[in-house]
Amino acid sequence: MTVVGITALARDLEHVPGLLERWPAERDDILGGYPISAAEADAIRRNDAAWLLAAGVNPVALRNLFVIQGIAHKDMYDVRIEP
Repeated sequence: MTVVGITALARDLEHVPGLLERWPAERDDILGGYPISAAEADAIRRNDAAWLLAAGVNPVALRNLFVIQGIAHKDMYDVRIEP
């Protein structure tokens, strides 16, 4: 589990100028810059919060990752957005 990588991604999407705007079109390139596993990257691409939570991602980091993308906390376990 690379919680540090997922946490860093969530933080950077919020704080690095332009990164969130690039995210939809450059998701694979951006994911490649973080120390996360291939399975985690795949779950992030699919916005599969249930898988990430079951894999041990901290719920706060998970919430941050989804909310910064515009997915409400109450909806994050129902939403799947394909890249």
